[in-house]
Amino acid sequence: MSHITLAQQGLAAAEARDWDGAITKLSKALQSSQNPAWLLARSKSLINLRRYEEALDDANLAWHTAYARNKRPLMIEANYRRAVAHFRQGRLADADACCVYAMRLIKGAPAVEKEDPVANLRDPETGRWIATAKDAMHEARTDDINNAKQGGGAAAMAMGGAQAPANAKEWRMASTLRIQILSAMEKLPADDPARTATVPAKPEEKKLADLSGAVEETKSAASSTATTATATPTTTQAPAVAKPVVPSDTPLRLQEFQSTTTMSVSIFSKGVNKEKLKVDFQPHSVHLNSVVYPNGDEKAFQLDLWGEIDTAASKYTVTPNKVELTLVKKTPGKWAQLKSDGNLNQPAAPVPSPAAPTAAAEASTADVKPAAAPAAGPAYPSSSRTGPKNWDQLDVGEDGKDEDEGGDINLFFKKMYKGATPEQQRAMMKSFTESNGTSLSTDWNDVKDRKVETVPPDGVQARKWE
Repeated sequence: MSHITLAQQGLAAAEARDWDGAITKLSKALQSSQNPAWLLARSKSLINLRRYEEALDDANLAWHTAYARNKRPLMIEANYRRAVAHFRQGRLADADACCVYAMRLIKGAPAVEKEDPVANLRDPETGRWIATAKDAMHEARTDDINNAKQGGGAAAMAMGGAQAPANAKEWRMASTLRIQILSAMEKLPADDPARTATVPAKPEEKKLADLSGAVEETKSAASSTATTATATPTTTQAPAVAKPVVPSDTPLRLQEFQSTTTMSVSIFSKGVNKEKLKVDFQPHSVHLNSVVYPNGDEKAFQLDLWGEIDTAASKYTVTPNKVELTLVKKTPGKWAQLKSDGNLNQPAAPVPSPAAPTAAAEASTADVKPAAAPAAGPAYPSSSRTGPKNWDQLDVGEDGKDEDEGGDINLFFKKMYKGATPEQQRAMMKSFTESNGTSLSTDWNDVKDRKVETVPPDGVQARKWE
């Protein structure tokens, strides 16, 4: 089989999210040609298998091969892949620097500039990163790339707008990643090493790593051990690539969605034995014995709840990847959060009763003028613990933080929407809702005539709900 065919099969496997298959095929193809597009696909696959250092090496090598071939779009993607790998490694300043390198390439800057393009993002005395999420949000909201016309050449100019760069979508992706990176950095101590960037615009180049046999070795490790346990080895075999060690204190990942009557909780735990699992529903807690933690340990898990549940009506189901709890609320209403803060018997937000008021109530309120109804506005489905949002009524305080969200990444969407034009707001609504919250565009001309597809982040698979 030719290396071209192997590469095509590897790219198709990556598209189908078969990461092991993609790495096997692409690794064999790369032995014949270090095509930057193949390297980038293998880097993405390695990221999804949490092999971040190898993914970074592939992204760096892809940058050099794209640079040698004068392939600017692939150099842009290589910088984006570098940013993702550094972000997953916790090297936040390096990740942000790579985002800036990608965004500058899109704007036409040289691949290797005479002056350091991120020098103004460092403290001149300490070298610590001084860029903030607020700066990145402002750039995303005001940069001309979001106001330029998509395509059209002379026609676009005639309409009164400049033509957008061919990689405007990639600019927005890198900009959004910057905001996530810098938001995470704001939670770190001032002297944290992650605030220091050491990565250059021209990355370190390493030789191509031969990963063609790594997947097969990993899959056959158990069977090989069993068949050779009593045999005398005659040759030395290359060890299988070790998977990253997961810290023992890594918590289980939870995801919740609530209605006025139930709280649905997904506890992500692979390989739970549903025959042996015991779930004990208590009024203010749920005890599971036992589940599988991210590091592979099997042990009990207790979830202390914000409100009280009906233990007889609550239930659970077990799937290969998670345990799903359906908790029936004792008192209908909205919970402020899933987990208890240490105070039991937290009341849920009451649900208005449809019953007619009593005569006494009517008499006591006869002289009271009704409160003005809130301005009508669209509300959108949400699994947020704070319920659906009406973007037309978002309120950001003087300190730049919304009290409801605590200054998290949602601030980006709020502030961008608040300062956008009506046309930009319409584009944001359409792109955000059609993509299930995975894409955000402020360019109405770009999204008005198409459906914005769902593009989940690396390591996450989109799922259709029926």
